[in-house]
Amino acid sequence: MSSALSAGSAVVDSLPGHAGPLQAVRRMALENRLPHSLLVTGPDGAGNTAFALKLAAELTCLDLNEQGACGVCRSCVLARAGTHSDILRIAPPKEETTIGQIRELRYVATLAPNISPRRVIIIERGETLNDQAANAILKVLEDTPDRLTLMILAPSAQSVLPTIESRAIEIPLRSVDKSSLTQFLMERGEKQEQASAVAAYAGGSPGRALSLLENPQSLELLADVAQWVARVEAAAPAAALKLAEDLKELSDRAKKIIPSEDGVSDRQAVAWVLDAVMAVLQEGLAGGTQRWSPRQTASITREINLSRHLILSYAAADLQLERLLIHMLMDAS
Repeated sequence: MSSALSAGSAVVDSLPGHAGPLQAVRRMALENRLPHSLLVTGPDGAGNTAFALKLAAELTCLDLNEQGACGVCRSCVLARAGTHSDILRIAPPKEETTIGQIRELRYVATLAPNISPRRVIIIERGETLNDQAANAILKVLEDTPDRLTLMILAPSAQSVLPTIESRAIEIPLRSVDKSSLTQFLMERGEKQEQASAVAAYAGGSPGRALSLLENPQSLELLADVAQWVARVEAAAPAAALKLAEDLKELSDRAKKIIPSEDGVSDRQAVAWVLDAVMAVLQEGLAGGTQRWSPRQTASITREINLSRHLILSYAAADLQLERLLIHMLMDAS
């Protein structure tokens, strides 16, 4: 039977916005007050996984210092290559993290590290831990071995079960402001006009910005999202159902083109498109009739965030999209 745990991927450079959280956790490690369980939260594209792998490399370094991992010890070499036996990842195979994966995690948690001062286990998409899996992991969260650090990644603290949230220290990754993200992209060789447009579409998410630049189909999809928003601006309330269906079709396209190591679920694809809708609204990228005032745009943005949260929490996506469109066409009119 194949293992539910896999070695950590190769460490990549951290993204904008990571320096402060990295420094804070590094200081805790150097002062021997590192919590055993960390809840790393941030919206899609904030770089939760990149941050977790970078932090795991630091926490397993044999000569960690105030500037970070030494970069030359055996542990750092293995972490950089993605073959470190003390850095392990667990990701849901489909929609939910399984009880079998958590049982294997519980067994591995009892083992001593092979090379490093501690073992790091990264649980991706912590919002997919169902009640059974969450209950299975409680023993590890409540009685974590001294040489183990558990990192749970999720969009927000509210997206995981309370039993998990209450037993882990949250490390929030914030969105990056547009000007800083534009500068980051320009430093990577992008022209200012392209960098500014991509930064706007990315909604403060560096990972999403890089993915957009690497995938022209994503940029085409975003242009279609902007056209969809322009249609909503000009539509009558009776068009709500059709517009919700069209938004779902955009999500189906997103699922096929969004790059991901482990595949993109239907719910993640809808969340991606809703994030794009928010970026279009907030940056005025759709043009159109300018139907909504700033106050109404803020109200719609709150509704989009609510719909996104509910969909990722396994509410019926079709119903949430219909509810959202009714709000956009009627409540904010």
